[in-house]
Amino acid sequence: MSGPLAGLRVLELCDEPGQFAGKLIADLGADVLKIEPPGGSTARTVGPFVKDRPGPDRSLNFWYHNTNKRSAVLDLEGSEDDRALLRSLAACADVLIEDRAPGALATIGLAPDALRAANPALIVCSITPFGQTGPWANWKSSDMVGLALGGPMMMNGYDPEDAPGAPPIRGHGDQGYNTTGQFAVHGILAALIHRDRTGEGQLIDCSMHEALACTTEVGMPYWLYARQDVVRQTGRHAAAQRTEPWLFRAKDGRHLILYGVGRDNESWKRLKPWWQAHGFGMQFDEPRFDTPLARQPGRGSPEAAEIMAEMGRFIAATDADEVYRGGQERDQAWGIVRAPDETLQDPHFHDRGHFVPVTGEGIDEPALMPGAPYIFSATPWELRLPAPRLGEHTAAVRAAGGAWPEIEPS
Repeated sequence: MSGPLAGLRVLELCDEPGQFAGKLIADLGADVLKIEPPGGSTARTVGPFVKDRPGPDRSLNFWYHNTNKRSAVLDLEGSEDDRALLRSLAACADVLIEDRAPGALATIGLAPDALRAANPALIVCSITPFGQTGPWANWKSSDMVGLALGGPMMMNGYDPEDAPGAPPIRGHGDQGYNTTGQFAVHGILAALIHRDRTGEGQLIDCSMHEALACTTEVGMPYWLYARQDVVRQTGRHAAAQRTEPWLFRAKDGRHLILYGVGRDNESWKRLKPWWQAHGFGMQFDEPRFDTPLARQPGRGSPEAAEIMAEMGRFIAATDADEVYRGGQERDQAWGIVRAPDETLQDPHFHDRGHFVPVTGEGIDEPALMPGAPYIFSATPWELRLPAPRLGEHTAAVRAAGGAWPEIEPS
């Protein structure tokens, strides 16, 4: 085993809301044993599926969110023997991650407090929509509802000229669940440090509602301090007042995001000759464009509006890759809006070994999925195991008789 969390034993009782937390820890080297009900986690029913054929072992979404885990099927609702087995596993585990409704484990004799009484070093992280307490504790939610009630959805949308009357827009990709999973892992790692110091585990109450309220960027501060709501904008930050567009269509039909044009004098001196060589921005030599504050988008100056409008004309006459690379060569944070296939073709990702091959039911040769989001010098990230088949390790768990099952040689 490798990774900074190698040797850590983790039980995961999670479907969609909590599975990303288990993945992050498993990818760091922990031995994560995913306990699934008969029929499997509901996350196995989420597409897309290999060759569009649903099946418990064919969900590409599940493959990504469950790398480096093992799977055992236990009937915790209907079998006291299986509940006893779970208690035995918890007695020798370091961490338990669960995303059931508040009190649900207690109703079947698996209350976190009781599990910790048998293993005081155990860290239990409970991931729920609204937390374990409070008037909403038992209310239902989803990734979309979480993004709405937490606030991020209110800040995503379009300019009126792009989509008149458009409502708030959900950011896709399980952002609500995955943001919550990130915060859950932060809590678990902090609790592990505390346990290393004191020998004491603890309960972590992780609320998606609260995790998402922490990620509303400027929206919350504007309301807290100025009692002002921000407005939604196309392809850029929500703001208290409408700002100049940053999203432009290039000559070849692709879109680019331009951030921070002309914020400093040095980059402005490099940008002007480039544009002017193509016949654009000839007026930018006028003294009124000399001050960085006048050029900075978002401040409402006529110079900033004029600069961004001229950029739109320049980009419309230029291919996207030329604009992207030309801007970067002049120290500008500019980028092309990419489709998935373009991202997969990016040599920078491949030079760093970011994409990793995975195997699974229904594919003839390995497919690629995103790998390490960080590179460790001493404890390398490793794809040790693809997402497990449903119940792939049940026999090993039962054969261990309540002891932590040994990892099967790969």
